[in-house]
Amino acid sequence: MPALCRESPTVSVLAPPKSPPLSELTGRQWQWIAGGAMMTLATMPGQTNFIAQFNTALRTEFGLSHGQFGGFYTLATLASASVLVFAGILADKFPARRLAIICMLGLAATALIMAGAGHVAILVLALAMLRFFGQGMLSHVAMTTMSRWFNRFRGRALSFAGLGFTLGDAVLPFVLTVSILTFGWRNVWAGAAAVLMGLVVPAIWFLLRDPPEGRKGRPVIPNPDGGGMLEPTGLQWTRSRVLRDPLFYFLLPGIMAPPAIGTLYIFHQAHLTEVKGWDLTVFTAMFPFLSLSVAVSSIFAGFLVDRFGAWRLMPFVLLPLAVASLILGTFAPIWSMPVAFVCIGLTQGMTNPVVGALWAEIYGTAHIGAVRSLVTAALVAASALGPGIAGYLIDTGAPITVQTFGYAAYCVLGSMLYLGLQAAMSRRVATID
Repeated sequence: MPALCRESPTVSVLAPPKSPPLSELTGRQWQWIAGGAMMTLATMPGQTNFIAQFNTALRTEFGLSHGQFGGFYTLATLASASVLVFAGILADKFPARRLAIICMLGLAATALIMAGAGHVAILVLALAMLRFFGQGMLSHVAMTTMSRWFNRFRGRALSFAGLGFTLGDAVLPFVLTVSILTFGWRNVWAGAAAVLMGLVVPAIWFLLRDPPEGRKGRPVIPNPDGGGMLEPTGLQWTRSRVLRDPLFYFLLPGIMAPPAIGTLYIFHQAHLTEVKGWDLTVFTAMFPFLSLSVAVSSIFAGFLVDRFGAWRLMPFVLLPLAVASLILGTFAPIWSMPVAFVCIGLTQGMTNPVVGALWAEIYGTAHIGAVRSLVTAALVAASALGPGIAGYLIDTGAPITVQTFGYAAYCVLGSMLYLGLQAAMSRRVATID
């Protein structure tokens, strides 16, 4: 919604205009959104849900305990986040297609390293590279591309592009389980590299061949007054200035909750089902509820972002996760599993379009790659710290069913903070030009 103040001097940020219909998107714009979805789907070899399917095979192969493997995974993820802080700025310097293909080539090469890993040191290196190229950098490029090239449709572009995550989470765990049993874990990693090289890279080369505004297009916003094209917004908000902005640090803790808390429930699902008295097979059978909830809430949130602005929606993002935490801590009947999954999915689905669009609204698009690299690194780190902290608390005698109340309180406090920041965010959005 940064364009609000430019589209009409009589329109207040408190009275958003009607969101334009999807029929106004051009064929080339749909093509770029499809490219974004392809990129998010291609991130899967670096995502927790993908790597977790190899947990037993890798621990058996390298003689690792649950704690050792979890520690190596956390170390690798934190290393990835550290590198991403510096590498993420490349999204402002290189064309999206070139950078996406470089990331996918790196991801494919890493998959081959995993397939041939013969020492635990190589395993840790490969995990760090998977997390960097997949979960970190390729996700960053996809979401930055949607934020940069779309203005009136930014929320919906982010939500549609994010469906690649949802599709991968819904389909790949079962496919991987069967494939590992049939072909062996090393061959599956080699197959993942072949798919990336043979199918995904050519698809991205085709889908992102021309910018949405044509071969000479720039990531700019249409001028409704007929004056051609406006320059990218927020030229003054360089990364160094963002790091000195107090608002950034007030926004950051809350957005780290979904990757930290949502991931720890999945990562420690064996412990969770044990203390709840649930069957693990039944628990994993409920994952389609999570995927469906993510897809529906993501699309709906995308429309709301384009109608009201991401900053207005921030107080609501964490509330479903708070409800899920309370359910997991309080109830034991079978029905509580799908309800908790739906609530987790509501928060995860809203996160991509709402949080993804927020940074363009608050800091503009001129340095969006540099700004988002800081945020993405924080989210990657959160996805490692959440399971790590929860595991430590489990070892000290605090089961997840006790921890859940603290996680729920954290989400509620985050929502209250974002509600209190509404006036500050409104003023900031009005100054972005």
